[in-house]
Amino acid sequence: MADLTERFRESLDARVDEILDACTSCGACAAVCPTPAIAGIDATDPGALAGGVLDVLRGETGPEASAEWARTCCGSGFCLTVCEHGINPRFMLNMARRAMTARTDAAERKAAGKAAFQKMSRGVRVLSRLSMPPEILEKLSPRSHPERAEPADVVFYTGCNMLKTPHIGLLCLDVLEKLELTYEVHGGPGSCCGILQTRPGDMPNAARQAFTTMDRFAKTKASQVLSWCPTCQIQFGETMIPSYREATGTGIDMTMFPVFLAGQLERLRPYLVHPVRKRVAVYEYAGALGVMEGVRDLLAAIPGLEVVDMGHSSIGYTSTALLPLKDYYKNSVAKGLAAAEAAGVDTLVGVYHSDHREFSGHQEAWPFEVVNYMELIGESMGISRPDLFKHLKLMADADAIVAASTPLIEANALDVEEARQVVLSEMLGDQHLPVDRALHPAE
Repeated sequence: MADLTERFRESLDARVDEILDACTSCGACAAVCPTPAIAGIDATDPGALAGGVLDVLRGETGPEASAEWARTCCGSGFCLTVCEHGINPRFMLNMARRAMTARTDAAERKAAGKAAFQKMSRGVRVLSRLSMPPEILEKLSPRSHPERAEPADVVFYTGCNMLKTPHIGLLCLDVLEKLELTYEVHGGPGSCCGILQTRPGDMPNAARQAFTTMDRFAKTKASQVLSWCPTCQIQFGETMIPSYREATGTGIDMTMFPVFLAGQLERLRPYLVHPVRKRVAVYEYAGALGVMEGVRDLLAAIPGLEVVDMGHSSIGYTSTALLPLKDYYKNSVAKGLAAAEAAGVDTLVGVYHSDHREFSGHQEAWPFEVVNYMELIGESMGISRPDLFKHLKLMADADAIVAASTPLIEANALDVEEARQVVLSEMLGDQHLPVDRALHPAE
């Protein structure tokens, strides 16, 4: 693995050199990027902003505006189609962040990555077990894979944090089974994409984590990996898989789950037999991953469902991508809730696990329910999985949540005090920001 991580570093360095050779500092990427205006970055000269990023990639300090652009990139993907020189500007900004973190102490980078990983691992372990008994949760574990003479059709890759809302993952597996597709499940902290080490700049451990996960994918010999998490898709697709291919000679085809499922629509359509008579709006994201188009196609196939455009979407590729923009994240959530009310919907539909965790906590304050799009597909197919995360979060009281969770705490052998602390920090904490409806009325 040490040799692989060194080849990973060499691969990234070579790709950075290609960017430095190809980029002309035309500024097309900066001109279409929504981040500078929101973050208060001077982008009156987009070429200078992009050129400053090249300075950072060369190991120089670079202008602060360019450094801040890299730090606050929300991954909108608007830049991906405007470069005439074959550069992925989103990856370019990622490598600029890598260059900036490389100036900090290696031990500090490693400690920061380890702390973030441990926090995530604890949250996933506890919250998933507050939502499902062990025999059902096991279905989302790699341990559940049956012996097969032939490789599974697909790998369903949950990522890590989706397991905090495991009913979504179970619905995905239910649908794959209806389509008679065989699968293996991978995910959880043991099969992470390495993003939590990448962010503070601990690239050696990020590579070890991601390469181990990709080795597991490759060993399945499945034709493709279906990813749920957009962070994992970008981390693997733009950073890790190209370098893994160079280091091992092995290619991996990774596709976002709704994109794949929309491609199976003609096989899926005969199972969508129950009308779902609801007026719904989708909280959409940018990102250029094909996800929003896929979700819209899937919802359009559900009989009885009316999908309306509520006139608001996020510029980030997912909600957590907006956290560096501080108040913009909270304001975007508030505007989304108000826009859904103004559109007169029965249901606000989330796409990812992170927005479900956020929006579900606001349900009682607004005249609509909050669901993930997979719940609507399941409803039309006659399939349901209880959303215990939302049920617990709406209690809004850690002691009440722990008391209501006593049977699952005991069944999953959780520590009661640890469960309480995770509920406070991961379910009711600052990452799930309160939105005062009186301050954000429907326009």
